[in-house]
Amino acid sequence: MNSSFPCVIPTITKDFLRMQMNYKRLFDHLQISEMVFVGPPDLEVNVKKAQNDGLFDDYPVKYVNENSLINIESVRPVFNSLISPENNLKPTAVNWYYQQFLKLAYSLVCDCEYYLCWDSDTLPLRKVDMFSPEGKPYLDIKPEFNNTYFITIENLFGFSKIIEKSFVAEHMLFNTALMKEMIGEIENTSFEGTKFYEKILHAVGSQNLNQGFSEFETYGSWVGMRHSSAYKLRDWRSFRNTNFFVDISEVTQADLDWLSIDYDAATFEKYQETNAELTELFRNPRYREKLTPRQFYTSVLESGIFGEYTNGSIAGDDFTAPA
Repeated sequence: MNSSFPCVIPTITKDFLRMQMNYKRLFDHLQISEMVFVGPPDLEVNVKKAQNDGLFDDYPVKYVNENSLINIESVRPVFNSLISPENNLKPTAVNWYYQQFLKLAYSLVCDCEYYLCWDSDTLPLRKVDMFSPEGKPYLDIKPEFNNTYFITIENLFGFSKIIEKSFVAEHMLFNTALMKEMIGEIENTSFEGTKFYEKILHAVGSQNLNQGFSEFETYGSWVGMRHSSAYKLRDWRSFRNTNFFVDISEVTQADLDWLSIDYDAATFEKYQETNAELTELFRNPRYREKLTPRQFYTSVLESGIFGEYTNGSIAGDDFTAPA
């Protein structure tokens, strides 16, 4: 069993620059052998500059050109052929699928038993073991449900949702050999095309193209059906709405330490605009003394500041209560 593994982060230059001051935290909290940034050619210059500036100390970091895994120009024509007036998508929406396909394709060049894919906007808050004490890798799960993911899974493999919770977290530890096996099974389906990404897009189809595939949901479900004893399930606790409360450029160690009381990781989504009023609440010492982060967040939701909060969610939005 290999407990040390590369951490693969697909990203673009703009997102890398936004998070670069904090990436060293992954080495501090994860048992990774190296950090691998996968992205367009202009990303390489910025990764090397960050190394030269000492942002990673002496930890091993490297860049992989995304086109060496899959050229996006091979994906784009298939995606464009499925765009219709009904799904109302722009051609640039292909990037959402492309990033997921890169995570699958990394298995084809990986010489390690496992590789960890980690979302570029997420920071671990404390030490996280990706293997159980018995040596079995974890599949982390959260409360989430997107029906179109399971339509695609059923189209590809003939089965649908296999557990109550979801495999969609902000990371996943992939078994390289099993990922190759899953890719092989996809490429043996009767869907149009020869490459796995062509098959997946045709399995998604025009009707579900808006959000029709999840690499994590697909791999987790496939492993659960084909290799049910390969992993151990673990509840994952992450705070996805951090950037509403504090911008990643201004987050402090005290902020992260407080969040770590309840959460394993914090995500700083670039589409979330930091609100000064929420920052003031978030850093109020009285709240931090009397409330846990989960209690604080639930109180904010119940206040109605984000909209009507019932049954653990915000009406008409993607907010969810802490797991």
